[in-house]
Formats: sequence, C-alpha cells, structure tokens
Amino acid sequence: MRLKIVALLAAVLLAAVPLRAQTNPTGTISGKVVDQEGLPVPGATVTVQSPAMQGSRSATTSANGDYIIPFLPAGEYEVTTQLTGFKTVKQTSRVSPSASVTVSPRLIVSTVSETVTVTGHVEEEFGQKASVATNFKEDLIDKLPTNRTFVAAAQLTPGVQNTGPNGGLAINGAMSFESLYVVNGVVVNENIRGQALNLFIEDALQETTITTAAVSAEYGRFQGGVIQAITKSGGNEFSGSYRATFDNNKWVKLTPYPNDKRTDKMIYTQEATLGGPIVKDRLWFFGAGRMTGNRVTAGTTFATNLNFDDTRNQKRGEGKLTWALNGNHTFKGAYTKISDTENGNFFGNIMDFDSLVNRATPQDLLSTNYTGIISPKFFVEGQYSRRRFTFQHSGSQFTDLIKGTLMLDQSRNTARYNSPTFCGVCDDERRDNQNVTAKATYFASTGSLGSHNVVFGFDLFDDKRFANNHQSGSDYRVYSTSVIIQGPTLFPVLDNRTFIRWTPIFVGSEGNRFRTYSGFVNDAWSFNKHWSFNVGVRYDKNSGTDSQGSSATFDPKGNGEWTVNAAYGHYVAAIANSVGDAGSAGGQPATIDFDYLGPAVNTGNPANPVPIAGALQTLFDWFNANGGTNRPTRGSPSIPGLNTHIDNTLKSPNSREITFGVTRRLGTRGAVRLDGIFRKFRDFYASRADTTTGKVQDQFGRSFDLRLVENTNDLKRSYRGMNLQISYHAFDRLNLGGNYTLGELKGNVEGENGGSGPIQDTILRYPEYFDRRWNYTEGDLNADVRHKVRAWASYEFPVPDAIGRVNLGVLQYFNSGTPYGAQGTVDTRPYVTNPGYSNAPATVNYYFTARDAFHMDRLWRTDLALNYAHKLGVKKAELFLRGTVVNAFNRKGLTNFWGGINSELDLGCGTGGCISTTVLTNANNNTVARFNPFTETPVEGVNWRKAPTFGQPTSRFAYQTPRTYQFAVGFRF
Repeated sequence: MRLKIVALLAAVLLAAVPLRAQTNPTGTISGKVVDQEGLPVPGATVTVQSPAMQGSRSATTSANGDYIIPFLPAGEYEVTTQLTGFKTVKQTSRVSPSASVTVSPRLIVSTVSETVTVTGHVEEEFGQKASVATNFKEDLIDKLPTNRTFVAAAQLTPGVQNTGPNGGLAINGAMSFESLYVVNGVVVNENIRGQALNLFIEDALQETTITTAAVSAEYGRFQGGVIQAITKSGGNEFSGSYRATFDNNKWVKLTPYPNDKRTDKMIYTQEATLGGPIVKDRLWFFGAGRMTGNRVTAGTTFATNLNFDDTRNQKRGEGKLTWALNGNHTFKGAYTKISDTENGNFFGNIMDFDSLVNRATPQDLLSTNYTGIISPKFFVEGQYSRRRFTFQHSGSQFTDLIKGTLMLDQSRNTARYNSPTFCGVCDDERRDNQNVTAKATYFASTGSLGSHNVVFGFDLFDDKRFANNHQSGSDYRVYSTSVIIQGPTLFPVLDNRTFIRWTPIFVGSEGNRFRTYSGFVNDAWSFNKHWSFNVGVRYDKNSGTDSQGSSATFDPKGNGEWTVNAAYGHYVAAIANSVGDAGSAGGQPATIDFDYLGPAVNTGNPANPVPIAGALQTLFDWFNANGGTNRPTRGSPSIPGLNTHIDNTLKSPNSREITFGVTRRLGTRGAVRLDGIFRKFRDFYASRADTTTGKVQDQFGRSFDLRLVENTNDLKRSYRGMNLQISYHAFDRLNLGGNYTLGELKGNVEGENGGSGPIQDTILRYPEYFDRRWNYTEGDLNADVRHKVRAWASYEFPVPDAIGRVNLGVLQYFNSGTPYGAQGTVDTRPYVTNPGYSNAPATVNYYFTARDAFHMDRLWRTDLALNYAHKLGVKKAELFLRGTVVNAFNRKGLTNFWGGINSELDLGCGTGGCISTTVLTNANNNTVARFNPFTETPVEGVNWRKAPTFGQPTSRFAYQTPRTYQFAVGFRF
C-alpha cells in the first residue's frame, strides 16, 4: 500500500471534522467548556438527550475543557453542561447525518442551583464547516412542491444539475455516473450508469444531506458529490402515518408535441409507516410500505406519434430494528425489498409497438451496523451491507433474424424499431454490490495544541455483475438508411449506406467482481476558537491512487458570526464496471460492422414498399450468400478478449478541487454562504489503436487492430463555479431559502451516454483519420448550465387551532439553456494513406459548428404546495391534505431533462436525447456532396445540412414539465 509518509504525518496532526466511512451516518457533538474568563473547565459533565436516541449520553471534559460525544442519530438535541459551583447551562442543537456540531458553553460561577437556557442559532440547510453541504429535513421537503425523494432534494442544491444522460445528476462538472448515493450508509448506485435506485419509501425518509465540494476522505469512489439519506428508526413513543397520493394523466397539461394525449385514469400510491418501542430506551422498531397498482403512463412513439401505455405495479417494504445493549453498544439492522413489474417498457427513442417489452426488476437491500464506545477516548464502528438488483425478461422475446433483429433509422437520431433492445429470453442480468466497513476513533486533548479526533479505518466495496449482455434477440442490429412512414407501418430504406452490426457473445459470462480495498486516516484538529484544520488521506487499491483532502476553517471573532473556509481535494473514482470489463470476453458483446451492398430496398419512394420482414429477408439472404460474418468488416471492430485489452497501468479517473468559502450568520434567524469551486478532471478512459499497438488474429486467421484501454489527459474537462446559499426565518411563520449557481463546464469530452453510461473515448484511436480541431473541438459541454436559481418560501397562515394548520409552499426554478452543436459523421478513408491498419474507421465525427453553437430554452417554473392539517384530539394525531401544482403558469420551454413531480410518471427522452441533433452528410445521405475534411471547409447546404427534425423534440418529455396537479390525503400520529 503506497501511502505517502508526509501525508500520513499531516493526517495525524490536522483536521476539522471527524471522518466517517460509509457506515450508517451519525453525527458528533463536541466542543470546549470554558468559564466566564475564557479559561478551560475540566471535570464538567456534558449530557445530550434526544427523541432520536435511546437513553442519554454523557462525557466529562478533559483537563483542557474538551469533550466529544460521537454516534448520535440525526435529530434535535438538548445539551446540558453541569459542574458543582457553576450554573447549569442548557442548549439546543441540531445534528445532521455525518455532521460535526460544535457546542462550547461558557459556565458562570453560582452559589445556588440555577439553570441558564441558551437560545440556539436558527437551523440552516447548510453549515459553516469547510465541506460544502446542504441538508434538507423531511418537514421542509414535504411542505414544498417536490416529489419528496432524496434525488428531488439534491436538485434543490447549488452545483447540482440534472443534465446528465437520461436526467442524471451532474455535480460541479463531474459526469453523472461519478456521484455517490447512500441510504442509511448503504451505496444504492446502479452498477453501470451510476444512478440512484429507489430503495426507500418517501414517508420513511428523515432527512437528506448533499455534499458537493470539500468532501471528506470518508467517502471514496466518486468525483461528483455525495447524496446521503437516512430513514426513520422509531422511538420511545409510537408514531406512524398513512398517505394516499392521487395522480391522473388528465391532470397534466398537453405539450406542443404532435399527437400528445392523456389517459383519463386515476393513479394512486399508498404509503404507510409505523415505529415505536419494543423495550423503551433499549429496542426500537420501524416499518414502512409503499404500493402502486396499475400506474398507467401515456407515451408517444418518436416520428410515428403512436400512443401507448406504460403500466407499472410496484411494492416496496422496509423494516428496521435498533437495539441498545447498553449506553455504549448499539446494533442496527435494516431490510428493504422492492417487487416491480412493468408492461410497456422501452429503451431509447422508439418508433413502433414492437419495441415495447414487459419486464420485472426486483431489488432488495440488507444492512447491519454496530457502534461501540470502548472508553471515553476510543470508539469503534462497523457495517455490512448487501444490495441486489435483477433484470428479468428485459428485452426481445424472439431470437430469429426477423423478429429478433433490432433496426435503427440513421436519418432520425437512430430511432429504434422492429424489436426491443437487448434479449429478454436469455439469462437474467444481476447488478449487485456488498460493502464491509470498519473504523476506530481516538480522541486526544492537549493543552496548547487543542484537541485531536484521529480516525482510521478500512472499507471493502464489492461491485458484482452477471450479464450475458446481448444487444438484441438475434445478436444483430441493422442501421437502415431511412424509414418510410405510412401511418403506423414502417418500411425500411436499405441502400449502400445501410450497415449491419453483429454483436455476438463469444464466451458466456461467469460474472464479474470489481473490488475496491480502501484504507483511510484522518485527524480533526480544533486548534482554538478561531482555527480548525483538516487533512485526510484515503487509499483505494483498485487504482493505486491516493485520495487526499485538506481544509482550514477560520472564525475571526470566535463566536460563529463569520467563518472563512478553504479546502483542497483530490477525488478518485472507482473503475467503471463496463470499462473495467472491456478486456474480458465473458458475457461481453463484440461489435462488428459490415457494409450492406445488396439489392436496394424501398429507395425512390416506391408505390408498394416492402415491409420490414421482407426487407430483412432480402438483407440477410444477400449477407449470408456473400460470406456472412466472414465478410470484410466495416471500420474497426471491438472484440472483447481478442482485440480489446486492458492496459496494466489503467487507473481510476480523478479530479483535483480547490474551494474557498465564507459564511455569515444573520443573527439567530438565518445565514448566508458563498463558495467558489474549481475542478480539473484527469485520467479519462480511452482506447488506443495506432501503428504501435500491433495486431491480433482470431481462430480463422483474420487480422484485427489491437486496442488498449488506458488513461489519457488529451481529453479536457474543467469546471469553475460560484454557489450562493441563503436561509432566513423572517419570522416564526415564514421560512425563506434559496441558492444561485454560476457555473461553467468546458472541455472536449462528454464521457458518457444514455445507453452505456461511462464510455471509452476514441481520441487515441486511428489518429491519422481525423483532426482534433474538428473532431474534438473544445467548448461548453452538454451538461453545462451557466445560471441556476432555486428559491423557496414556506408560510404558515395565522388561523385558529380549531380550524387547523394551513401552510403554503412556493418553489421557483430557473435554468439557463444547455448547449449542443451540429455534429455528423464523415468518411475520411479516401483522403488518408492507410499506414497498415487492418480495420480503418469507416466514419469519424465532425463538428460542423462550435460544440456550444446552440442552446436549449431558458426554463422558468413556479410550483405551489398547499398543506392542511387538522388535529384529531389524540396526542400528535392529525389528518392532513397536500395539494401541489407544478409549473403553475404552464411554461413550455424545450429542455434536455425532465423535472416532473413524480419520477414514476416521467418516461424521459430515451438514450437519443430530448431533441433531434441529426446532421446529414455524405456518409448517411447521397444528396450531400463529399468533401476533404483535412483541406476543405464544408459548406452548409452543400457538404452538410441539418436534418428537418434538427432541434425538434423527440417526445413530449422534451418540454419542461407542463402544468401538473396532484393531491394526497392521510393521517399521522
């Protein structure tokens, strides 16, 4: 293990907040007790109590007045400080997941028994530490017009944009698969595309913390941010709830998309929770359930504008036990299960009903956690978790050449038709993980050097996948030149621009496992009331690269009114599953293309066009009669295990970050925070094939160019941003909050797509056949959002208690438009002397405009929520009603992401994006003139032109969420 000695020594000396591995997230209260002269007070007893915690916890201050109380569940705490001869001081404080809260009371000498209650600061959504983190509690999220998920909370956070493929979250310039999603300390990222799995029940969520910069080394395997949620655990009093949420597609306004229709069918979701004591202060339970039956969502096919229903039935269940053996040892166990069936699922932009599939995607999650206080200075914690996710019947139900072959239309954003993507009658695909973490903490109090909280630990993450990844039922895809549309019937156009893609799996999968072994060490150093520091180091064995971070926090007055933060971070991602497995033949499809040079089909607008079955029969008859898969290939094939090898120096992509921030408390009612963030990303995935990589041969003696998957810094990606956050309680009934992000994401690599997630870039492949000036132009990337605003208000109306409580929540959105350019493919082979390649590329990408020449619409949106609650006369019991209106003014901007109130209603835009970006060139259209890209400047209208659909929506989801109504009723106690 290659740990840097200097960094280790620094880690033993510096830090600001305690380090926690990815265990069940708890918080810490610590501080320094002083007298009225500011001198340390030894021997004082600090006791914390909370409804969120079993019993109470106490610590005695050291000779230097320092104390620490770790492993505190998130919640409201009463902190009592006592010492004979001094007035007892009581303070209230809020502890958030993984947060370190400082409570440093000042004791005053007294000759009589007396208690002083100190008014705490207002609760903010963000803290004053170096970490740029925002916290949202269940109560605020429920009052605002959101879908109440932890991803919805993340979208309210500065620096977070849902502009990744399929609406994935991109945090401070990172790719959308590079963030970490954690529920109760368990990683719930999906293995390939890195998105959050819904292993939670909304009414069970307690709060969510989103850390976007200056992230502690407790978290590894990410470059974006950490989104962690915790669920409820029960308590010493019984509590529970029931909620029925009602939706109807008819309550969603129509968009301008052609033939947009709605099904008039009530859709409802039921949720229930129950928790309480089995033995008070010793054993608590919590359970929750969620059920949606026949949730029907209307969809529309691309280009053909056919309406179809996507029907889902889903059940979720969660159970949790919390057992305090005594005040020093606590055990937690939790289990969550989802059963999910869907009729009408699809992948990408589809043009017909034959592309729909019926599938099931069951999931479950198991976790166990232990925390132990060995002595007042030594603490230990450990956790084991296991998550499972399975695809059943997700793909074509046919394997023959006619019904099992997926077809794509090159002239319409490669829209799909004839057969579903993937194979649904082959093996089920499993995407699982398991995680073991252990850590120990030692607290040391010194005189002149302050207090240290040294943390060290171990983390083993096991990413597991079993998949025979068939790309279609027949293992063939046909890229037709175009399609003739006559009502619901499609007639493929086949000519010499049509090509056949063969994706065989030569070796069946035995499953893969990518383990990451991590060690970390950190020391939280509170030097004095003005200064605190943090340096941590983490080593991830999968990459051989250290993750490091250091930060400093300066409090000029020593009272929390102003704080100034600075931090440096080095974040290391995990090896992406799909990239790390690229060199293995097991279960991985090859990609081998062949030109179609057979009889033309449906060219010239025939009076009686040939249907799909006849066209495919003609194509395959010619193909098999003329060598079939032994024909010369079109371009450069990819054959895992043969011509694709993993370079033995492959390491994880990583980024370096510098953060500066300042926070100002606004009395006891609020705070404002400003952070500047700069990130530069490095070591991107790429596959290299050039004159030095050599060749390989298959068993038939055919020669292929060897590709090496390696890292490169020829690709560029950087982010700079400014985040402004404010939280202010104007008065008891009015809570105001919001944030503004000014960001710029620039570079020449997108690095991911909706179909595959992370991808190996081609910048090092066949360099003679392109020029980086037009193939890898630099500019604003697709995920760039220059301006983002989120502002909210929650107002409690002054009505008599007999009537009930009435609250209005208002949420205002603004996003500037995301960029895109006109990019097409060109065949450069006629203009290049082949230096000896066996498989020169058939086409390469060409940017005919700047990468950021066009922009989506600016988006304004105002959402409203009206909440009513009426007491039932039983302690804490009440009935409630919640009504929401999304996009109250029904604005209709075009966007590349969908932001509906209920994610289960949002089918999204598919892998092709929300708008068409098809560009016609000589490579896919014979009416466009060829040009030499190395010596000529192409002319629009002559050498290239935008397709008639360019910039147009591909589905109704290309528009921002239209006006949508929803309401819920229920009771809680």
